Amino acid sequence: EQYRLGWNYPLHLGVTEAGEGEDGRMKSAIGIGALLSDGLGDTIRVSLTEDPEREYAPCNRLAELGDGLRSDDSLTKQKSVPEYVDSRDIFSFSRRRGVLPEQRESDQFDYRGLLNRDGSVLTAVSLADLRDPNTLYKALGCKTVVGLPFKDIATSDALILSEPIPADDALARQTLKRLMDVAVLPLATADALDESPIEGAVAMMTLEQAKTRSLPAGAARLVISLTGDETAEDLESLKTIDHAFTMLDVPEALSRLHASRRTFALMESAGIESSVVHVFRPPPSDSNELALQMGLQIGGLLCDGLGDGVVVIPQAGADFGLEYLRTTSFGLLQGSRMRNTKTEFVSCPSCGRTLFDLQEVTAQISSRTGHLPGVAIAIMGCIVNGPGEMADADFGYVGGAPGKVDLYVGKEVVGRGIPNEEACDALIQLIKDNDKWVDPEPAEEEGADVAVAA
Repeated sequence: EQYRLGWNYPLHLGVTEAGEGEDGRMKSAIGIGALLSDGLGDTIRVSLTEDPEREYAPCNRLAELGDGLRSDDSLTKQKSVPEYVDSRDIFSFSRRRGVLPEQRESDQFDYRGLLNRDGSVLTAVSLADLRDPNTLYKALGCKTVVGLPFKDIATSDALILSEPIPADDALARQTLKRLMDVAVLPLATADALDESPIEGAVAMMTLEQAKTRSLPAGAARLVISLTGDETAEDLESLKTIDHAFTMLDVPEALSRLHASRRTFALMESAGIESSVVHVFRPPPSDSNELALQMGLQIGGLLCDGLGDGVVVIPQAGADFGLEYLRTTSFGLLQGSRMRNTKTEFVSCPSCGRTLFDLQEVTAQISSRTGHLPGVAIAIMGCIVNGPGEMADADFGYVGGAPGKVDLYVGKEVVGRGIPNEEACDALIQLIKDNDKWVDPEPAEEEGADVAVAA
């Protein structure tokens, strides 16, 4: 619109009320990074519910990443993507929803669990992980009862096996079977399954492999790996190959953004409705860098409605725990307005108008209400930011006067002048009164391990 009007004004980017910690950084990277990736934005501001000086590092890093998108190396990667017609509708939003795996009468396991309709998280696991079942179940987000795993609201949807699982490794095989019994199913390369078959596993093949070879022995489904530079004719073959979904694993030599958009554009043109899971392979870094990179590189695509999930497979030398990768991946989906697995908090940055200790109160409310997926709570330090900037929240906690808090349901104030020391309890009661409360689940009992079958 600015181009149409001939306006050449600087454009400032920011995500208001992003919150704190990893979630705040992730939301900022998604919102700001998506625009920077399209060459939009002259200045940026990262607003976190933290000490102001802590906003500088993620803000500066996002600026560096944005500048890097204009480097010679980045431009070379963009030009390496084959030409295509960008078919996105920039005037209205609709999410592309891929076809989900279906269950067949002869299936031994529940293959509907491979993907979730609101967005999926896959987790890469090693043989060593499978040999430590209790640690693995926790890292995958499973509930456990007497040592047995059960799928929960934020359990990884499926596994990527990084290596063959020997047929004589009883413990690893038992761990895998128990996960498969609760619809957490393994994906492995066709070559790995040829070497060491797993009954009921999902085989991964490149598109070229899938055209010519059959499923390995024991495999029940096929997943096809794409790279983003396939020809339109190659992608057309997806229509004739029976597969559960696809995985988009863009090589380093191509621009992920443009290769991904090209793939989705060609799929739309050909009427291909396969689900697409993004594969992200981060180099060694820290948790803050990972959140920013995931938000910038994958979040922007998800916010455009392009993609049905993510799997993070760290490069050699990266030291990210499985549980951290899972929770960060779910944070990416929630920050992209896809799948809610925890309470959504909207909180403003600290400033001179704040009428209570924003960081302390945010931490207190988060600790007591963080188990309510689908519920959005806004925590605002003053009435200036309160009603307008928490419009999408279900409940609001707003500083109304020194030492006093006003409570909101949506945009309507329902309680005024509540003393600070009573306000958190009053908020919880308000959530209960509106039938949005569930009691936290009790801590899981540590059951005795079931003996490994001989």
